[in-house]
Amino acid sequence: MMKRIVGIAALLLLTVAVAAQSVNQSSKISPWLAAQVRQATVDGVRRAPVMSRPVDVLLKLTVDADETEVLSRYEAALLSRIGRVLIVRLPLQQVTALAADARVERVEAERMPRPMLDRVAGQIGADKVWSGTQNQLPQAYTGKGVVVGIVDSGFDYIHPFFRDSNGETRIVWAKDYLNGQLYDGKTAVTAAMHSSDAAEMYHGTHVAGIAAGSRVEDADWDTPTAYQGIASEADIAEGAVDASITEGGLSSATTVQAFSDIFAYAEAHGQPCVINYSMGDTQSFYDGRQLEEQAIRTLLQKPGRALVVASGNSGGTARLAHKTAAMSAGGAGVCFNDWESYGTYFGIELKVKSGQTVTLRYTDTGYTTNKATVTKTVAELVAASSLGMGSKLLKVQHRGQADGYEVIYVGCNSAFTTSDRVLVTISGDGEAWLYADALCAQLENVSSVENHQLAEQGYSVCWPAVMDEVVSVGNIAHRFQILTLANKYASQGGQATPTDLTEMESTKGEGYLARSSSVGPTLAGGMKPDVCAPGVNIVSAENFFISDDAYYSVAAWDIAALDTESEIWGTAVGYFHVMAQTGTSMSAPAVAGTIALWMQADPTLTTERIKDVIAHSSRQPDSGLTYPNNQYGYGEIDAYKGLLYLLNLTAIEELSDHQPQRASFRLDGRRLTVSFADGSQSAATVRIFSVDGRQLLQTTDTTVDLSALPTGVYAVQLTTGQRATTGSTLIRL
Repeated sequence: MMKRIVGIAALLLLTVAVAAQSVNQSSKISPWLAAQVRQATVDGVRRAPVMSRPVDVLLKLTVDADETEVLSRYEAALLSRIGRVLIVRLPLQQVTALAADARVERVEAERMPRPMLDRVAGQIGADKVWSGTQNQLPQAYTGKGVVVGIVDSGFDYIHPFFRDSNGETRIVWAKDYLNGQLYDGKTAVTAAMHSSDAAEMYHGTHVAGIAAGSRVEDADWDTPTAYQGIASEADIAEGAVDASITEGGLSSATTVQAFSDIFAYAEAHGQPCVINYSMGDTQSFYDGRQLEEQAIRTLLQKPGRALVVASGNSGGTARLAHKTAAMSAGGAGVCFNDWESYGTYFGIELKVKSGQTVTLRYTDTGYTTNKATVTKTVAELVAASSLGMGSKLLKVQHRGQADGYEVIYVGCNSAFTTSDRVLVTISGDGEAWLYADALCAQLENVSSVENHQLAEQGYSVCWPAVMDEVVSVGNIAHRFQILTLANKYASQGGQATPTDLTEMESTKGEGYLARSSSVGPTLAGGMKPDVCAPGVNIVSAENFFISDDAYYSVAAWDIAALDTESEIWGTAVGYFHVMAQTGTSMSAPAVAGTIALWMQADPTLTTERIKDVIAHSSRQPDSGLTYPNNQYGYGEIDAYKGLLYLLNLTAIEELSDHQPQRASFRLDGRRLTVSFADGSQSAATVRIFSVDGRQLLQTTDTTVDLSALPTGVYAVQLTTGQRATTGSTLIRL
C-alpha cells in the first residue's frame, strides 16, 4: 500500500512537472511561431515535410549556457549575433524541444511584415520623385559616401535609376534572402540583374529609386522630363525579403538579419548607413516581438546608423474599442473594405479578463440579419484553436498575458463580402479592449446596439514604426492629379484626363496629411509618426523584370518610358519605365534619402540627433495643431533647412532658411551662375558665407567667380527684394 501511495505521489509530481514545463515552454515561444508548430501537426500527427522545414528564429540563451552545445543539440545553425540575441536556422520540429531546454530564455519568430502598398488601385504619379520647386536638393550634399539600405521585395538591379554617369551600378551589395544568394560587389550585382522574386514583386525597386535614384530622363525628345531620387550619389545596399513567401522559413528573424547584414557592410567599409523599411505589421497588446525589438535597439546604438519605417496606410479608420469597467457589455462592429492590398478578411485581437464572455455575431450591413452567432467564455477561447461561425471557420490564437489580461487573436482567412459585418460584444465585469488587425478589416460604431459606439480613430501605426528607436514616417499629399500613359492612350490623341486621387486621399487639400496615412497614438500611448514626407503620386523606377501576368496590376501606373533601352544578353527587349505609387511606402524613402544627405554632413548622426534636427527644421502644415502630434509628428521634413540646422548655419542672421522658388544656381567648376525662372535679370545681391558664419564675398553680379576660395562647403545667399527669388543654397567647391 505504501509503495502504491509513493507511486501515485511520484506520478502526481511528474504530472505537475510536465505541466509546469509545458506552461513554461509555451511562454517562451512567440505566438506566431507556436502557431506554425501547431499547424504542422494534424490530429496529433506531425506532417514530416512541414516539420522538417527550416525556420529562422531569434533566440536568447541564459548567460551561462553553452551556446555551441545548445545549437548542436537542436540542429540549429548560427546566422548572426546581435548582443545577446542570436539569429539561428533550425528545423521547425526542433522548436518545441529547444524552448523546453532550461538554458533557453526565449525563442521568437513572428509573421513577416507586409509592404506598405497603396490603399487604392490606379494610384499613379508625377513628374519628379521629390516635389521639385518646394524641395530643391542642395548641390553640396548628395549622399556621397553614405550607404542607403533598402529591405523590401522585387528588386531590379540594372535599372538606369541605379547607375552612375558612367553607366556603372550604384548597388554595391545585395542579398536575396529568398534563396540565400549574396551578391557582394557591383560586378556580382550586375550579373544577377534582379532578385528572385522580381517576376511578381516591384515594391523594392520603386522604393529604392525614391531614396537614392540617379538622375534619368524620359524618352520625350521634345520636352524630356527628368526624374531623380533624394540621395542620388549614395551607395545602395538591398535585401530581398519577399513578404508573399510563406515557405522556406522567412519570418521576422529574416528582417532583423537583413538589417544586421547591411549595417555590417557599411561598418566594414567605414560608412554611415540609413536603412529604409517600407513594410509593417499590426500592433499587438501582447509583446510577441521582444527579441526583435531588443535586436533592433542594439543595432541602432552605434552612431552613423538609422532605421526609417513607413507608418502604414490605415489612416481614416477606427482600430480600437475600449469597454470601460462601468459597462456590463460593450463592443463594436467589424466592416470589410475591398482594398487592393488588404482584402476582406477578419482579424481582431481581444484584451479580456478571464471571467468575461465574447460574442461574435455574423450579420449584414445594418446589423439586422443574424447569419450566425458564437459565444465563448474567455477561458474557452484561451483553450480553443478554432471556432465555427456559420460558414466561416475562425482561427483562435492565445497570444499570452498582458497587464493581467488574456490576449487572444481571432482571425479568418476566408474572404467576406463588403456587405458582411461581424458584431463583437464583450460582456462581464471590468475593462476590455478590442483591436482590429491593421492588415485586415476595421471597426465601426453601431448606433442600434447599446455601448457599441466605442470604435476610436487612430492607433493605426504599424510595427516596427511604433518603436521609439526608429524614424516613423507619415504621408503628405502634394499632388492629387497625375497624367499616366494609360490616360494618354485612352484620349486617342485628344485632351487626356488625368487620374484624380482627391476623393481618396484629400483631408484638407494639397500640402496636408493624406487620408490613408496611419496615425497614432500607439497602443502603449506613444506619439507616432515622427515626421511626414510627400507620398501621393510619387514617380520612381519600375521593375523591368516583372512578369506579363503581374504587369497587368501595374500597367495603369506607368508614367513614361526612359531614354535608355534595355539590352539583355545582347538582345534589345524594350525600354525601362518609371511608374507612380501612393502610400507611406513612398514617404519613408524620401525621409531615408534626406537622412543620407544629413549623414554626409555628419557621419556620426544618431537617431536621437536626427529627431532633434527633424524637430527644429520640419514644416508644420496645419497651423491649427500643436507639434509634435499623432498626425504629422513634428511636421513635414525639410532636407535643406535640416542641413542648415545640422551645420549650425541657422546662426547666420542674413541667411535665408529656404531656397528660392523661382531662381536657381548652377556651379561650373569655380563659376557660380544665378538664373531666374522668368528669364529676367532682377536686381540681386549675392553673398558667400563660410560654414563658420564669415561673409567671404558680396556682389551684384549673377555670375560669380569663386576661384579664390579653397575647397569646401559654402552657403550662398541670394537677395532680390522678392520672396520668390530670395533664398539660399549650399555649394561644394
